[in-house]
Amino acid sequence: MFLFFITTVFSQTVSELEKQKSELETQINYTTSLLNTISSDKKKSITYLNILNTQIAQKEQYVVSLNREISQLNNKINVIKQEEVKTNNTIELYQKELKKAKDAYAKMIYAAYKYSQQSNEILFIVSSQNFYQAYKRILYLKQLVLFRKKQAQKIEEINNQLTAKKTELQNLKDNLSIQFSEKKNLLEKQKEELQGISQNKVEKNNVINNLIQSESNIKKKLQDQKKKIEDLNIKIKQIIEEEIAKANNSTTTYSATPEAQALSEEFSKNKGKLPWPVEKGVIVSRYGVQKHPVFKNVQTHNNGINIATNPNSRVRSVFEGVVSRIFLIKGEGKAILINHGEYFTVYSGLKEVSVKNGDKVFAKQDIGILRTNEEESKTEIHFEIWKGYEKNDPSKWLYNAY
Repeated sequence: MFLFFITTVFSQTVSELEKQKSELETQINYTTSLLNTISSDKKKSITYLNILNTQIAQKEQYVVSLNREISQLNNKINVIKQEEVKTNNTIELYQKELKKAKDAYAKMIYAAYKYSQQSNEILFIVSSQNFYQAYKRILYLKQLVLFRKKQAQKIEEINNQLTAKKTELQNLKDNLSIQFSEKKNLLEKQKEELQGISQNKVEKNNVINNLIQSESNIKKKLQDQKKKIEDLNIKIKQIIEEEIAKANNSTTTYSATPEAQALSEEFSKNKGKLPWPVEKGVIVSRYGVQKHPVFKNVQTHNNGINIATNPNSRVRSVFEGVVSRIFLIKGEGKAILINHGEYFTVYSGLKEVSVKNGDKVFAKQDIGILRTNEEESKTEIHFEIWKGYEKNDPSKWLYNAY
């Protein structure tokens, strides 16, 4: 029962680890495919470096998962070994009991055979001196027959138990062999992953060295990007201000209609559960102030998150709402702002839009197609969440984004 309990718990834990590993493998394969889409100029691409950093983190997490699984296997192997020792000891006891029972039975049969050569049961009974002695001899003979029968049954029972224990021992040995094989495979996979991480880190250093040589060009792009972020921020604030004013004819307070309030409450309830604005993607730029991946004395600021994805990926609304505005950000493509009551979501970096102002949209509804920056071979969506005039970290709202 103890072994069954341990095996059941282990199976549940391994099942969870297998699921985690499977998800990580999918993510690693996806980041690999994204890296392969970057142009031959990848050695000077910040996007390539960001995705590479993400993949290194994924692979390191995968190795952690492998280590946990190896640890679980070691625990199970130890339990099986302990059970194997116990079963071996039990088999030895059964074998001793079986030998005793067989010896006793053999002596009894031999004694009965010697007696049958000298006399027989009828003579044994009729030679009694009186009726009482004859009665006692009849009882004795019955008891002798019953004892022989029970002794034979005992031998059979011990033999059956011994056979069952030997089968159990063989199953334990087979199970142990399987676990050792699995452990060996996991260790080989762990070795491969560690080699892969080492290669990724070498590549990362090469990319960084190449990017350092392009410092002036990169810093100029950062200044341009900063200006675009400021323009987007001003535009979003202006639109939100207009939306709030439209709702209550005031630019200083926000008094939502019952319908808008209900929508806001539903949006709020889904924090941490919202779908991603693209079906597949990797977060390559987080919310807030971040250190530059190459120049440590340089900081970048993001009002939302940037998600790298495949070229021509479709963009989708993360929640039901109404399209407030579609506008253009110079050099960054089109942007869509969707109203969800007192919450707003912003989708920037589109080349095509499939909705128009005032359209009602639903969760996961397609709203457009992303553009690809051919110069940097990157396809990214810039995504923001606002509550009134207050910016929120989208990673805390999207499902499994941390």
